[in-house]
Amino acid sequence: MLFQMDIGYSQLNKKGEELCGDSIEVVHAPNSSIIVLADGLGSGVKANILSRITAKTAATMLKMGGQIDDVIETMIETLPVCRLRNIAYSTFSILQIFEDGHAYLVEFDNPSAYWGYDESLLYLKRIQRQVGDKIIKESRFEMGIGHWLVLLSDGVLHAGLGGFWNLGWGAEYVGNYLRTLAAGGYSTDEWAEKVTGMCNKFYCGEAGDDASVIVVRLRKVRKLTALIGPPRNPADDVEAVKSLTTAEGVRVICGGTTSQLAGRVMKREVQVNLMDMVSDKIPPTGQILGIDLVTEGAITLYHTLQHLMGDHKNLENIKDGSGRLARALLMADEIHFIVGLAINPVVHDPDFPVPFALKHQTVRDIADILDRLGKKITVKYY
Repeated sequence: MLFQMDIGYSQLNKKGEELCGDSIEVVHAPNSSIIVLADGLGSGVKANILSRITAKTAATMLKMGGQIDDVIETMIETLPVCRLRNIAYSTFSILQIFEDGHAYLVEFDNPSAYWGYDESLLYLKRIQRQVGDKIIKESRFEMGIGHWLVLLSDGVLHAGLGGFWNLGWGAEYVGNYLRTLAAGGYSTDEWAEKVTGMCNKFYCGEAGDDASVIVVRLRKVRKLTALIGPPRNPADDVEAVKSLTTAEGVRVICGGTTSQLAGRVMKREVQVNLMDMVSDKIPPTGQILGIDLVTEGAITLYHTLQHLMGDHKNLENIKDGSGRLARALLMADEIHFIVGLAINPVVHDPDFPVPFALKHQTVRDIADILDRLGKKITVKYY
């Protein structure tokens, strides 16, 4: 993969409404990702239903290989037109990003998306075209690592209308704020939440319209390789350690015997991190030059699995080896496990807890959870 795509979004409901009149749909096709933001006319249940129909229809048809003209014609036939205002009941923005970085953006009566690179806003050329009796704006461009694009509904631009801002927040000021956020090192979710948080501030806590923000950012793929347990055949020790030390990205070793093995092969000292005695349950981490994280094996892996099965938001407060390993795994996009099959004599001790003894099953369970979270997982056994 040339890049990793982070997608974050946040929504603010109009005052007094339980449902947002905007809808967001994200689907992944075999060679692309499709992001749709639809804005239903008005607010509440009716707007929510119509925007959901729009977003779901557009995303599904494009995923199945449909053309945008077919999508729009289908929605024109499906969605009613407001007789009073003579406008469609739902507007939309659709972004499709292909694996090679080629991007296609189509907008129908939604605010113009913002395109940027690092801390700069970029000019996005748009071509108007008529489909049926509707005018759409299309853009085709290339995205790579460092590029970002923000889709938003008009409730963002109108924030503070007649109050904090006489004419609303406005496209120019929103753009300047996005540039500030781009330089702030935020995740895409944090970025989107800060925009809707500012909208709520400008609306003085009583939003006059639904406001939705989607942030899409391309970044370098984050890789992690973990060596867990010594090989069954000692003749494979060098190969297993070399697979770790030559890997790109973050390098992790799990297991006391494994770390001693790696230190011997690498001809480097293994040290226990005595400053890491932060838990009475989890053994302290270690240090080996060239390795990013060295932990104990079975006990740490078991607790790492529990963290991954639980609430990830609390992980920042867990400073022991299991918390650090869980955070490292969640941060990675591609994870390669090198698993040694040597039998650890300690597992035959009748006093050794059964859950800790099932280390290889624990690794498989961790891999399954990470796979469901969208990580690319590979495992090699020795």
